[in-house]
Amino acid sequence: MEKLHKAKNIEIYYDKENGYMYCDWIGFQNKASIMESGKVILDFVKKNKYTKILNDNTKVTGPWQDAAEWTSTVWFPEMIKAGLQNFAWVFSSNIFAELSAKKAMPASDVIKSFLSVNDAKGWLIEQN
Repeated sequence: MEKLHKAKNIEIYYDKENGYMYCDWIGFQNKASIMESGKVILDFVKKNKYTKILNDNTKVTGPWQDAAEWTSTVWFPEMIKAGLQNFAWVFSSNIFAELSAKKAMPASDVIKSFLSVNDAKGWLIEQN
């Protein structure tokens, strides 16, 4: 995997073999960190025409519901407009982080939630 970006709250890679961007969110998130990282992800999608993302929240440690509305109503529509076709979202085992993710997840055929990275990866690889 090729590392594209590293910050305190996220590491972003590209899996060339399987054709998806891997976003590994780390630790406590807040609205500012999510919006900043979200813009970085959107830029990669636009610049590189990425269509698949594995969004890994397994290391997220708390709630971030203050960014949920922005994620759902602004970021996802922008991502889809930029060409996103498949978004595999692996939820955190932290109940507050999971509730924030569920609140942020718009109803869309593009986005599917998972409890394990392997299941999410398998689904992404199956998508054409």
